[in-house]
Amino acid sequence: MADRVERQQVTVETAGGALELVVMVRKVERRHEPAPALLGGDRIGIEAEIEVMERDDQKGPTYFVSRLTGETDWIIDAKFGANGFPHYSHGFGSRVTIARGLPDEICDVLDNEAKNRGMVRTIGRGTPLQLAG
Repeated sequence: MADRVERQQVTVETAGGALELVVMVRKVERRHEPAPALLGGDRIGIEAEIEVMERDDQKGPTYFVSRLTGETDWIIDAKFGANGFPHYSHGFGSRVTIARGLPDEICDVLDNEAKNRGMVRTIGRGTPLQLAG
């Protein structure tokens, strides 16, 4: 299925109150990354590219995130500032550094995209990812 850009309004609950964000989903696709057993073995799951901005912003940071088979959370693999400056980049599915997650409300957007594209058998908050077919 061809990627389509989806912009969605998301309200994230923070300690300081509700934060209104716009999440732009640029890509969601299944990925298999071969790796030696010494490095944790093959990584199979879903990779997504999203941009997250506050309502009035023209552009926000871009995140590359992944969720591997059996995982219950989306993990940030890479983050680039609105100007393209790389904050960090660990590669698809790398779990050898401290895992940085996303707010549940943004994860829900990604879960729904994966469901809508028919990519998953099971996915959701606290539910291990099982890919379809």
